[in-house]
Amino acid sequence: MKYYKKKSNKFLYIVSVFIVLFIICPICCTHSFTVSADSKQYTNVLEDLQKDSNFNVNDYPAIDNDYSLKVIQIAESVDNELFIYVYQPSGEKVQASSIRISTAINDSFSPKDYDLSKINSNGVFYKYKVNNFIILQDALRYYSIVSIFRPFDKNLDENLNNDNTINEVSYEIAKLFTATTVEGKVTYTCLETETILITSKYVGFIRYDNGFTLHNKYCDSHFVAFSTDMPMDKLMEAEVSFVHRDIVERINLTGDHPYSQGEYVSDTVLLSDIDTAHSSAHGWFATKYEWQRIEKVSDFIEKEDLTTSVINSINDMDWVLRFYESDVNETTSGTYAFRESEEVSEVTILRLKFETDGVVYNLGVVDNKQSGSTSPSNETTSWLDNVKSWLEKFWDKLSQIGKVILIVILTIVSLPLILIILKIIISLIKFIIDLFKK
Repeated sequence: MKYYKKKSNKFLYIVSVFIVLFIICPICCTHSFTVSADSKQYTNVLEDLQKDSNFNVNDYPAIDNDYSLKVIQIAESVDNELFIYVYQPSGEKVQASSIRISTAINDSFSPKDYDLSKINSNGVFYKYKVNNFIILQDALRYYSIVSIFRPFDKNLDENLNNDNTINEVSYEIAKLFTATTVEGKVTYTCLETETILITSKYVGFIRYDNGFTLHNKYCDSHFVAFSTDMPMDKLMEAEVSFVHRDIVERINLTGDHPYSQGEYVSDTVLLSDIDTAHSSAHGWFATKYEWQRIEKVSDFIEKEDLTTSVINSINDMDWVLRFYESDVNETTSGTYAFRESEEVSEVTILRLKFETDGVVYNLGVVDNKQSGSTSPSNETTSWLDNVKSWLEKFWDKLSQIGKVILIVILTIVSLPLILIILKIIISLIKFIIDLFKK
């Protein structure tokens, strides 16, 4: 959907919406019916769909090699549950796993992902319940469905040509369902909406050294690079969803490499083109790295010391979102080394607000859930590299006279130490000679 201006008169706005829906909806979406369901015994999917006089089973043929998902209709139950009716051409070969919905439109449009539970099925028709979904008590309720997901299947789907993996595959729905309650009766209508599609994508992280400390500490800056099917002159906002968990790795001299992990935590962040972030850089000889939350891929490649494989993976993409930072701590105990870090996965872009040809769009995003490599995307540096780099820059900035003066000073300062070392060496030689004489 395009970016809409907020109405100042709420009453006029609601009246206008009702008029538009009653005039346009009959030609925009043929499925409009009322369905209720008992929480203990759910009605069959086909029974529900056939309550719509315009529904025709023959419009939904079985197609063996079509693994897509298409939302036909929605329904609210008397127990305030939300049901999704899905056409699956390949039948039971695939199953929906989650769905992307916004219950608000215009300025407040903000899609979120919800898990799905299968209720029942009949041939190519499937009925799902949206888990942990709260139905609003307004007379007019919106369900803007951006996309629906199913798990990645290596037997059905193609792998990526890099070190990323796809967790869930998305399918565009782009429908705005509206539920209206009048005198206790609920009716449903729908309109087609606009979405933006991610055409290519790469997930990774940059590892920055935080300087010399008693134990090694790093900052991981997690990013997603991508391109879309619409040009974007300016990217102003982005919402990114992902999961993360704590990882503890134990490395010993025998080559054993066990690890443990915590529970996954879901997170969603809102990024703006004016937002910045930086590494902590709290140790000695540390360099404080700073970056924009939203930047172009060309700038990202120029600033970061990326590996060749990562550059090849993102070189043709347009934008980078730096969406999350996590700490890495390395300690030693006896013959063991321990590394504590965070694993970030199932990264997906929910919404993009951007400007193209002077028009501002605020669209839901059709995007897979994708996980990156467990290795840094950059050529990692240590505090020793920072010291070396600082000395090289300092030496380059010195004039020729300054370099001569510095060498003389260092020679004078180090001369007593050199003499002491020479005396020690001579004394050792004499001691060894006297030892042989005896």
